[in-house]
Amino acid sequence: MKYALFLSLFCTSSLLAQELTPIASPDLKSPLPSEWVMRQGTWEIKDGVLIASEIPEQKHAAVLWHEVALQTGVVECEFLFDGARGFLLGCDGGKHIGRITINSTEIRLIDDSTEVKGKSPGTILASAKTEVKPGEWHKLRFEWSGERMAAKLDDAQVEASNVNLGVKKSRWWIAVSGAAVKIRNVTVFGAQP
Repeated sequence: MKYALFLSLFCTSSLLAQELTPIASPDLKSPLPSEWVMRQGTWEIKDGVLIASEIPEQKHAAVLWHEVALQTGVVECEFLFDGARGFLLGCDGGKHIGRITINSTEIRLIDDSTEVKGKSPGTILASAKTEVKPGEWHKLRFEWSGERMAAKLDDAQVEASNVNLGVKKSRWWIAVSGAAVKIRNVTVFGAQP
């Protein structure tokens, strides 16, 4: 069943108005379905909360893939910094496409097409100052469609358009740098190819 979900992040802007299908809304009380793939770090489900931490020996952020190819998507969730340095959501195709990065003072939308020798510094397309206090829950909405991405974190918002973001997507993902981030109330809507 499809629900009419009109993607309008902000009063002055909207990504797209179309029907999106509910894709996922894990209860986080039982194991995640098979399309969720834990790639790096630790991901523990406990009492309706997903707790993610980087494993220092892996020298890589903790990464959880959602292997559903959404060309247009919306991810809503709440998160809490519990010692982590960063929280990221992004999209991949054959390689990284774009992402939002969140630290304690700023959110950034980044074009990842500028990856160099396996490192992904990316190009900052948009940023906004914010305050992510440890121990407090924050509400995030991340959207993408074609060449556009947008995000709203509490009252801070960013959006950008770039031809490099228009690459065909094969999955979206969540990543955590440091230890730990708690995540709850995850809902995903999207349009599949």
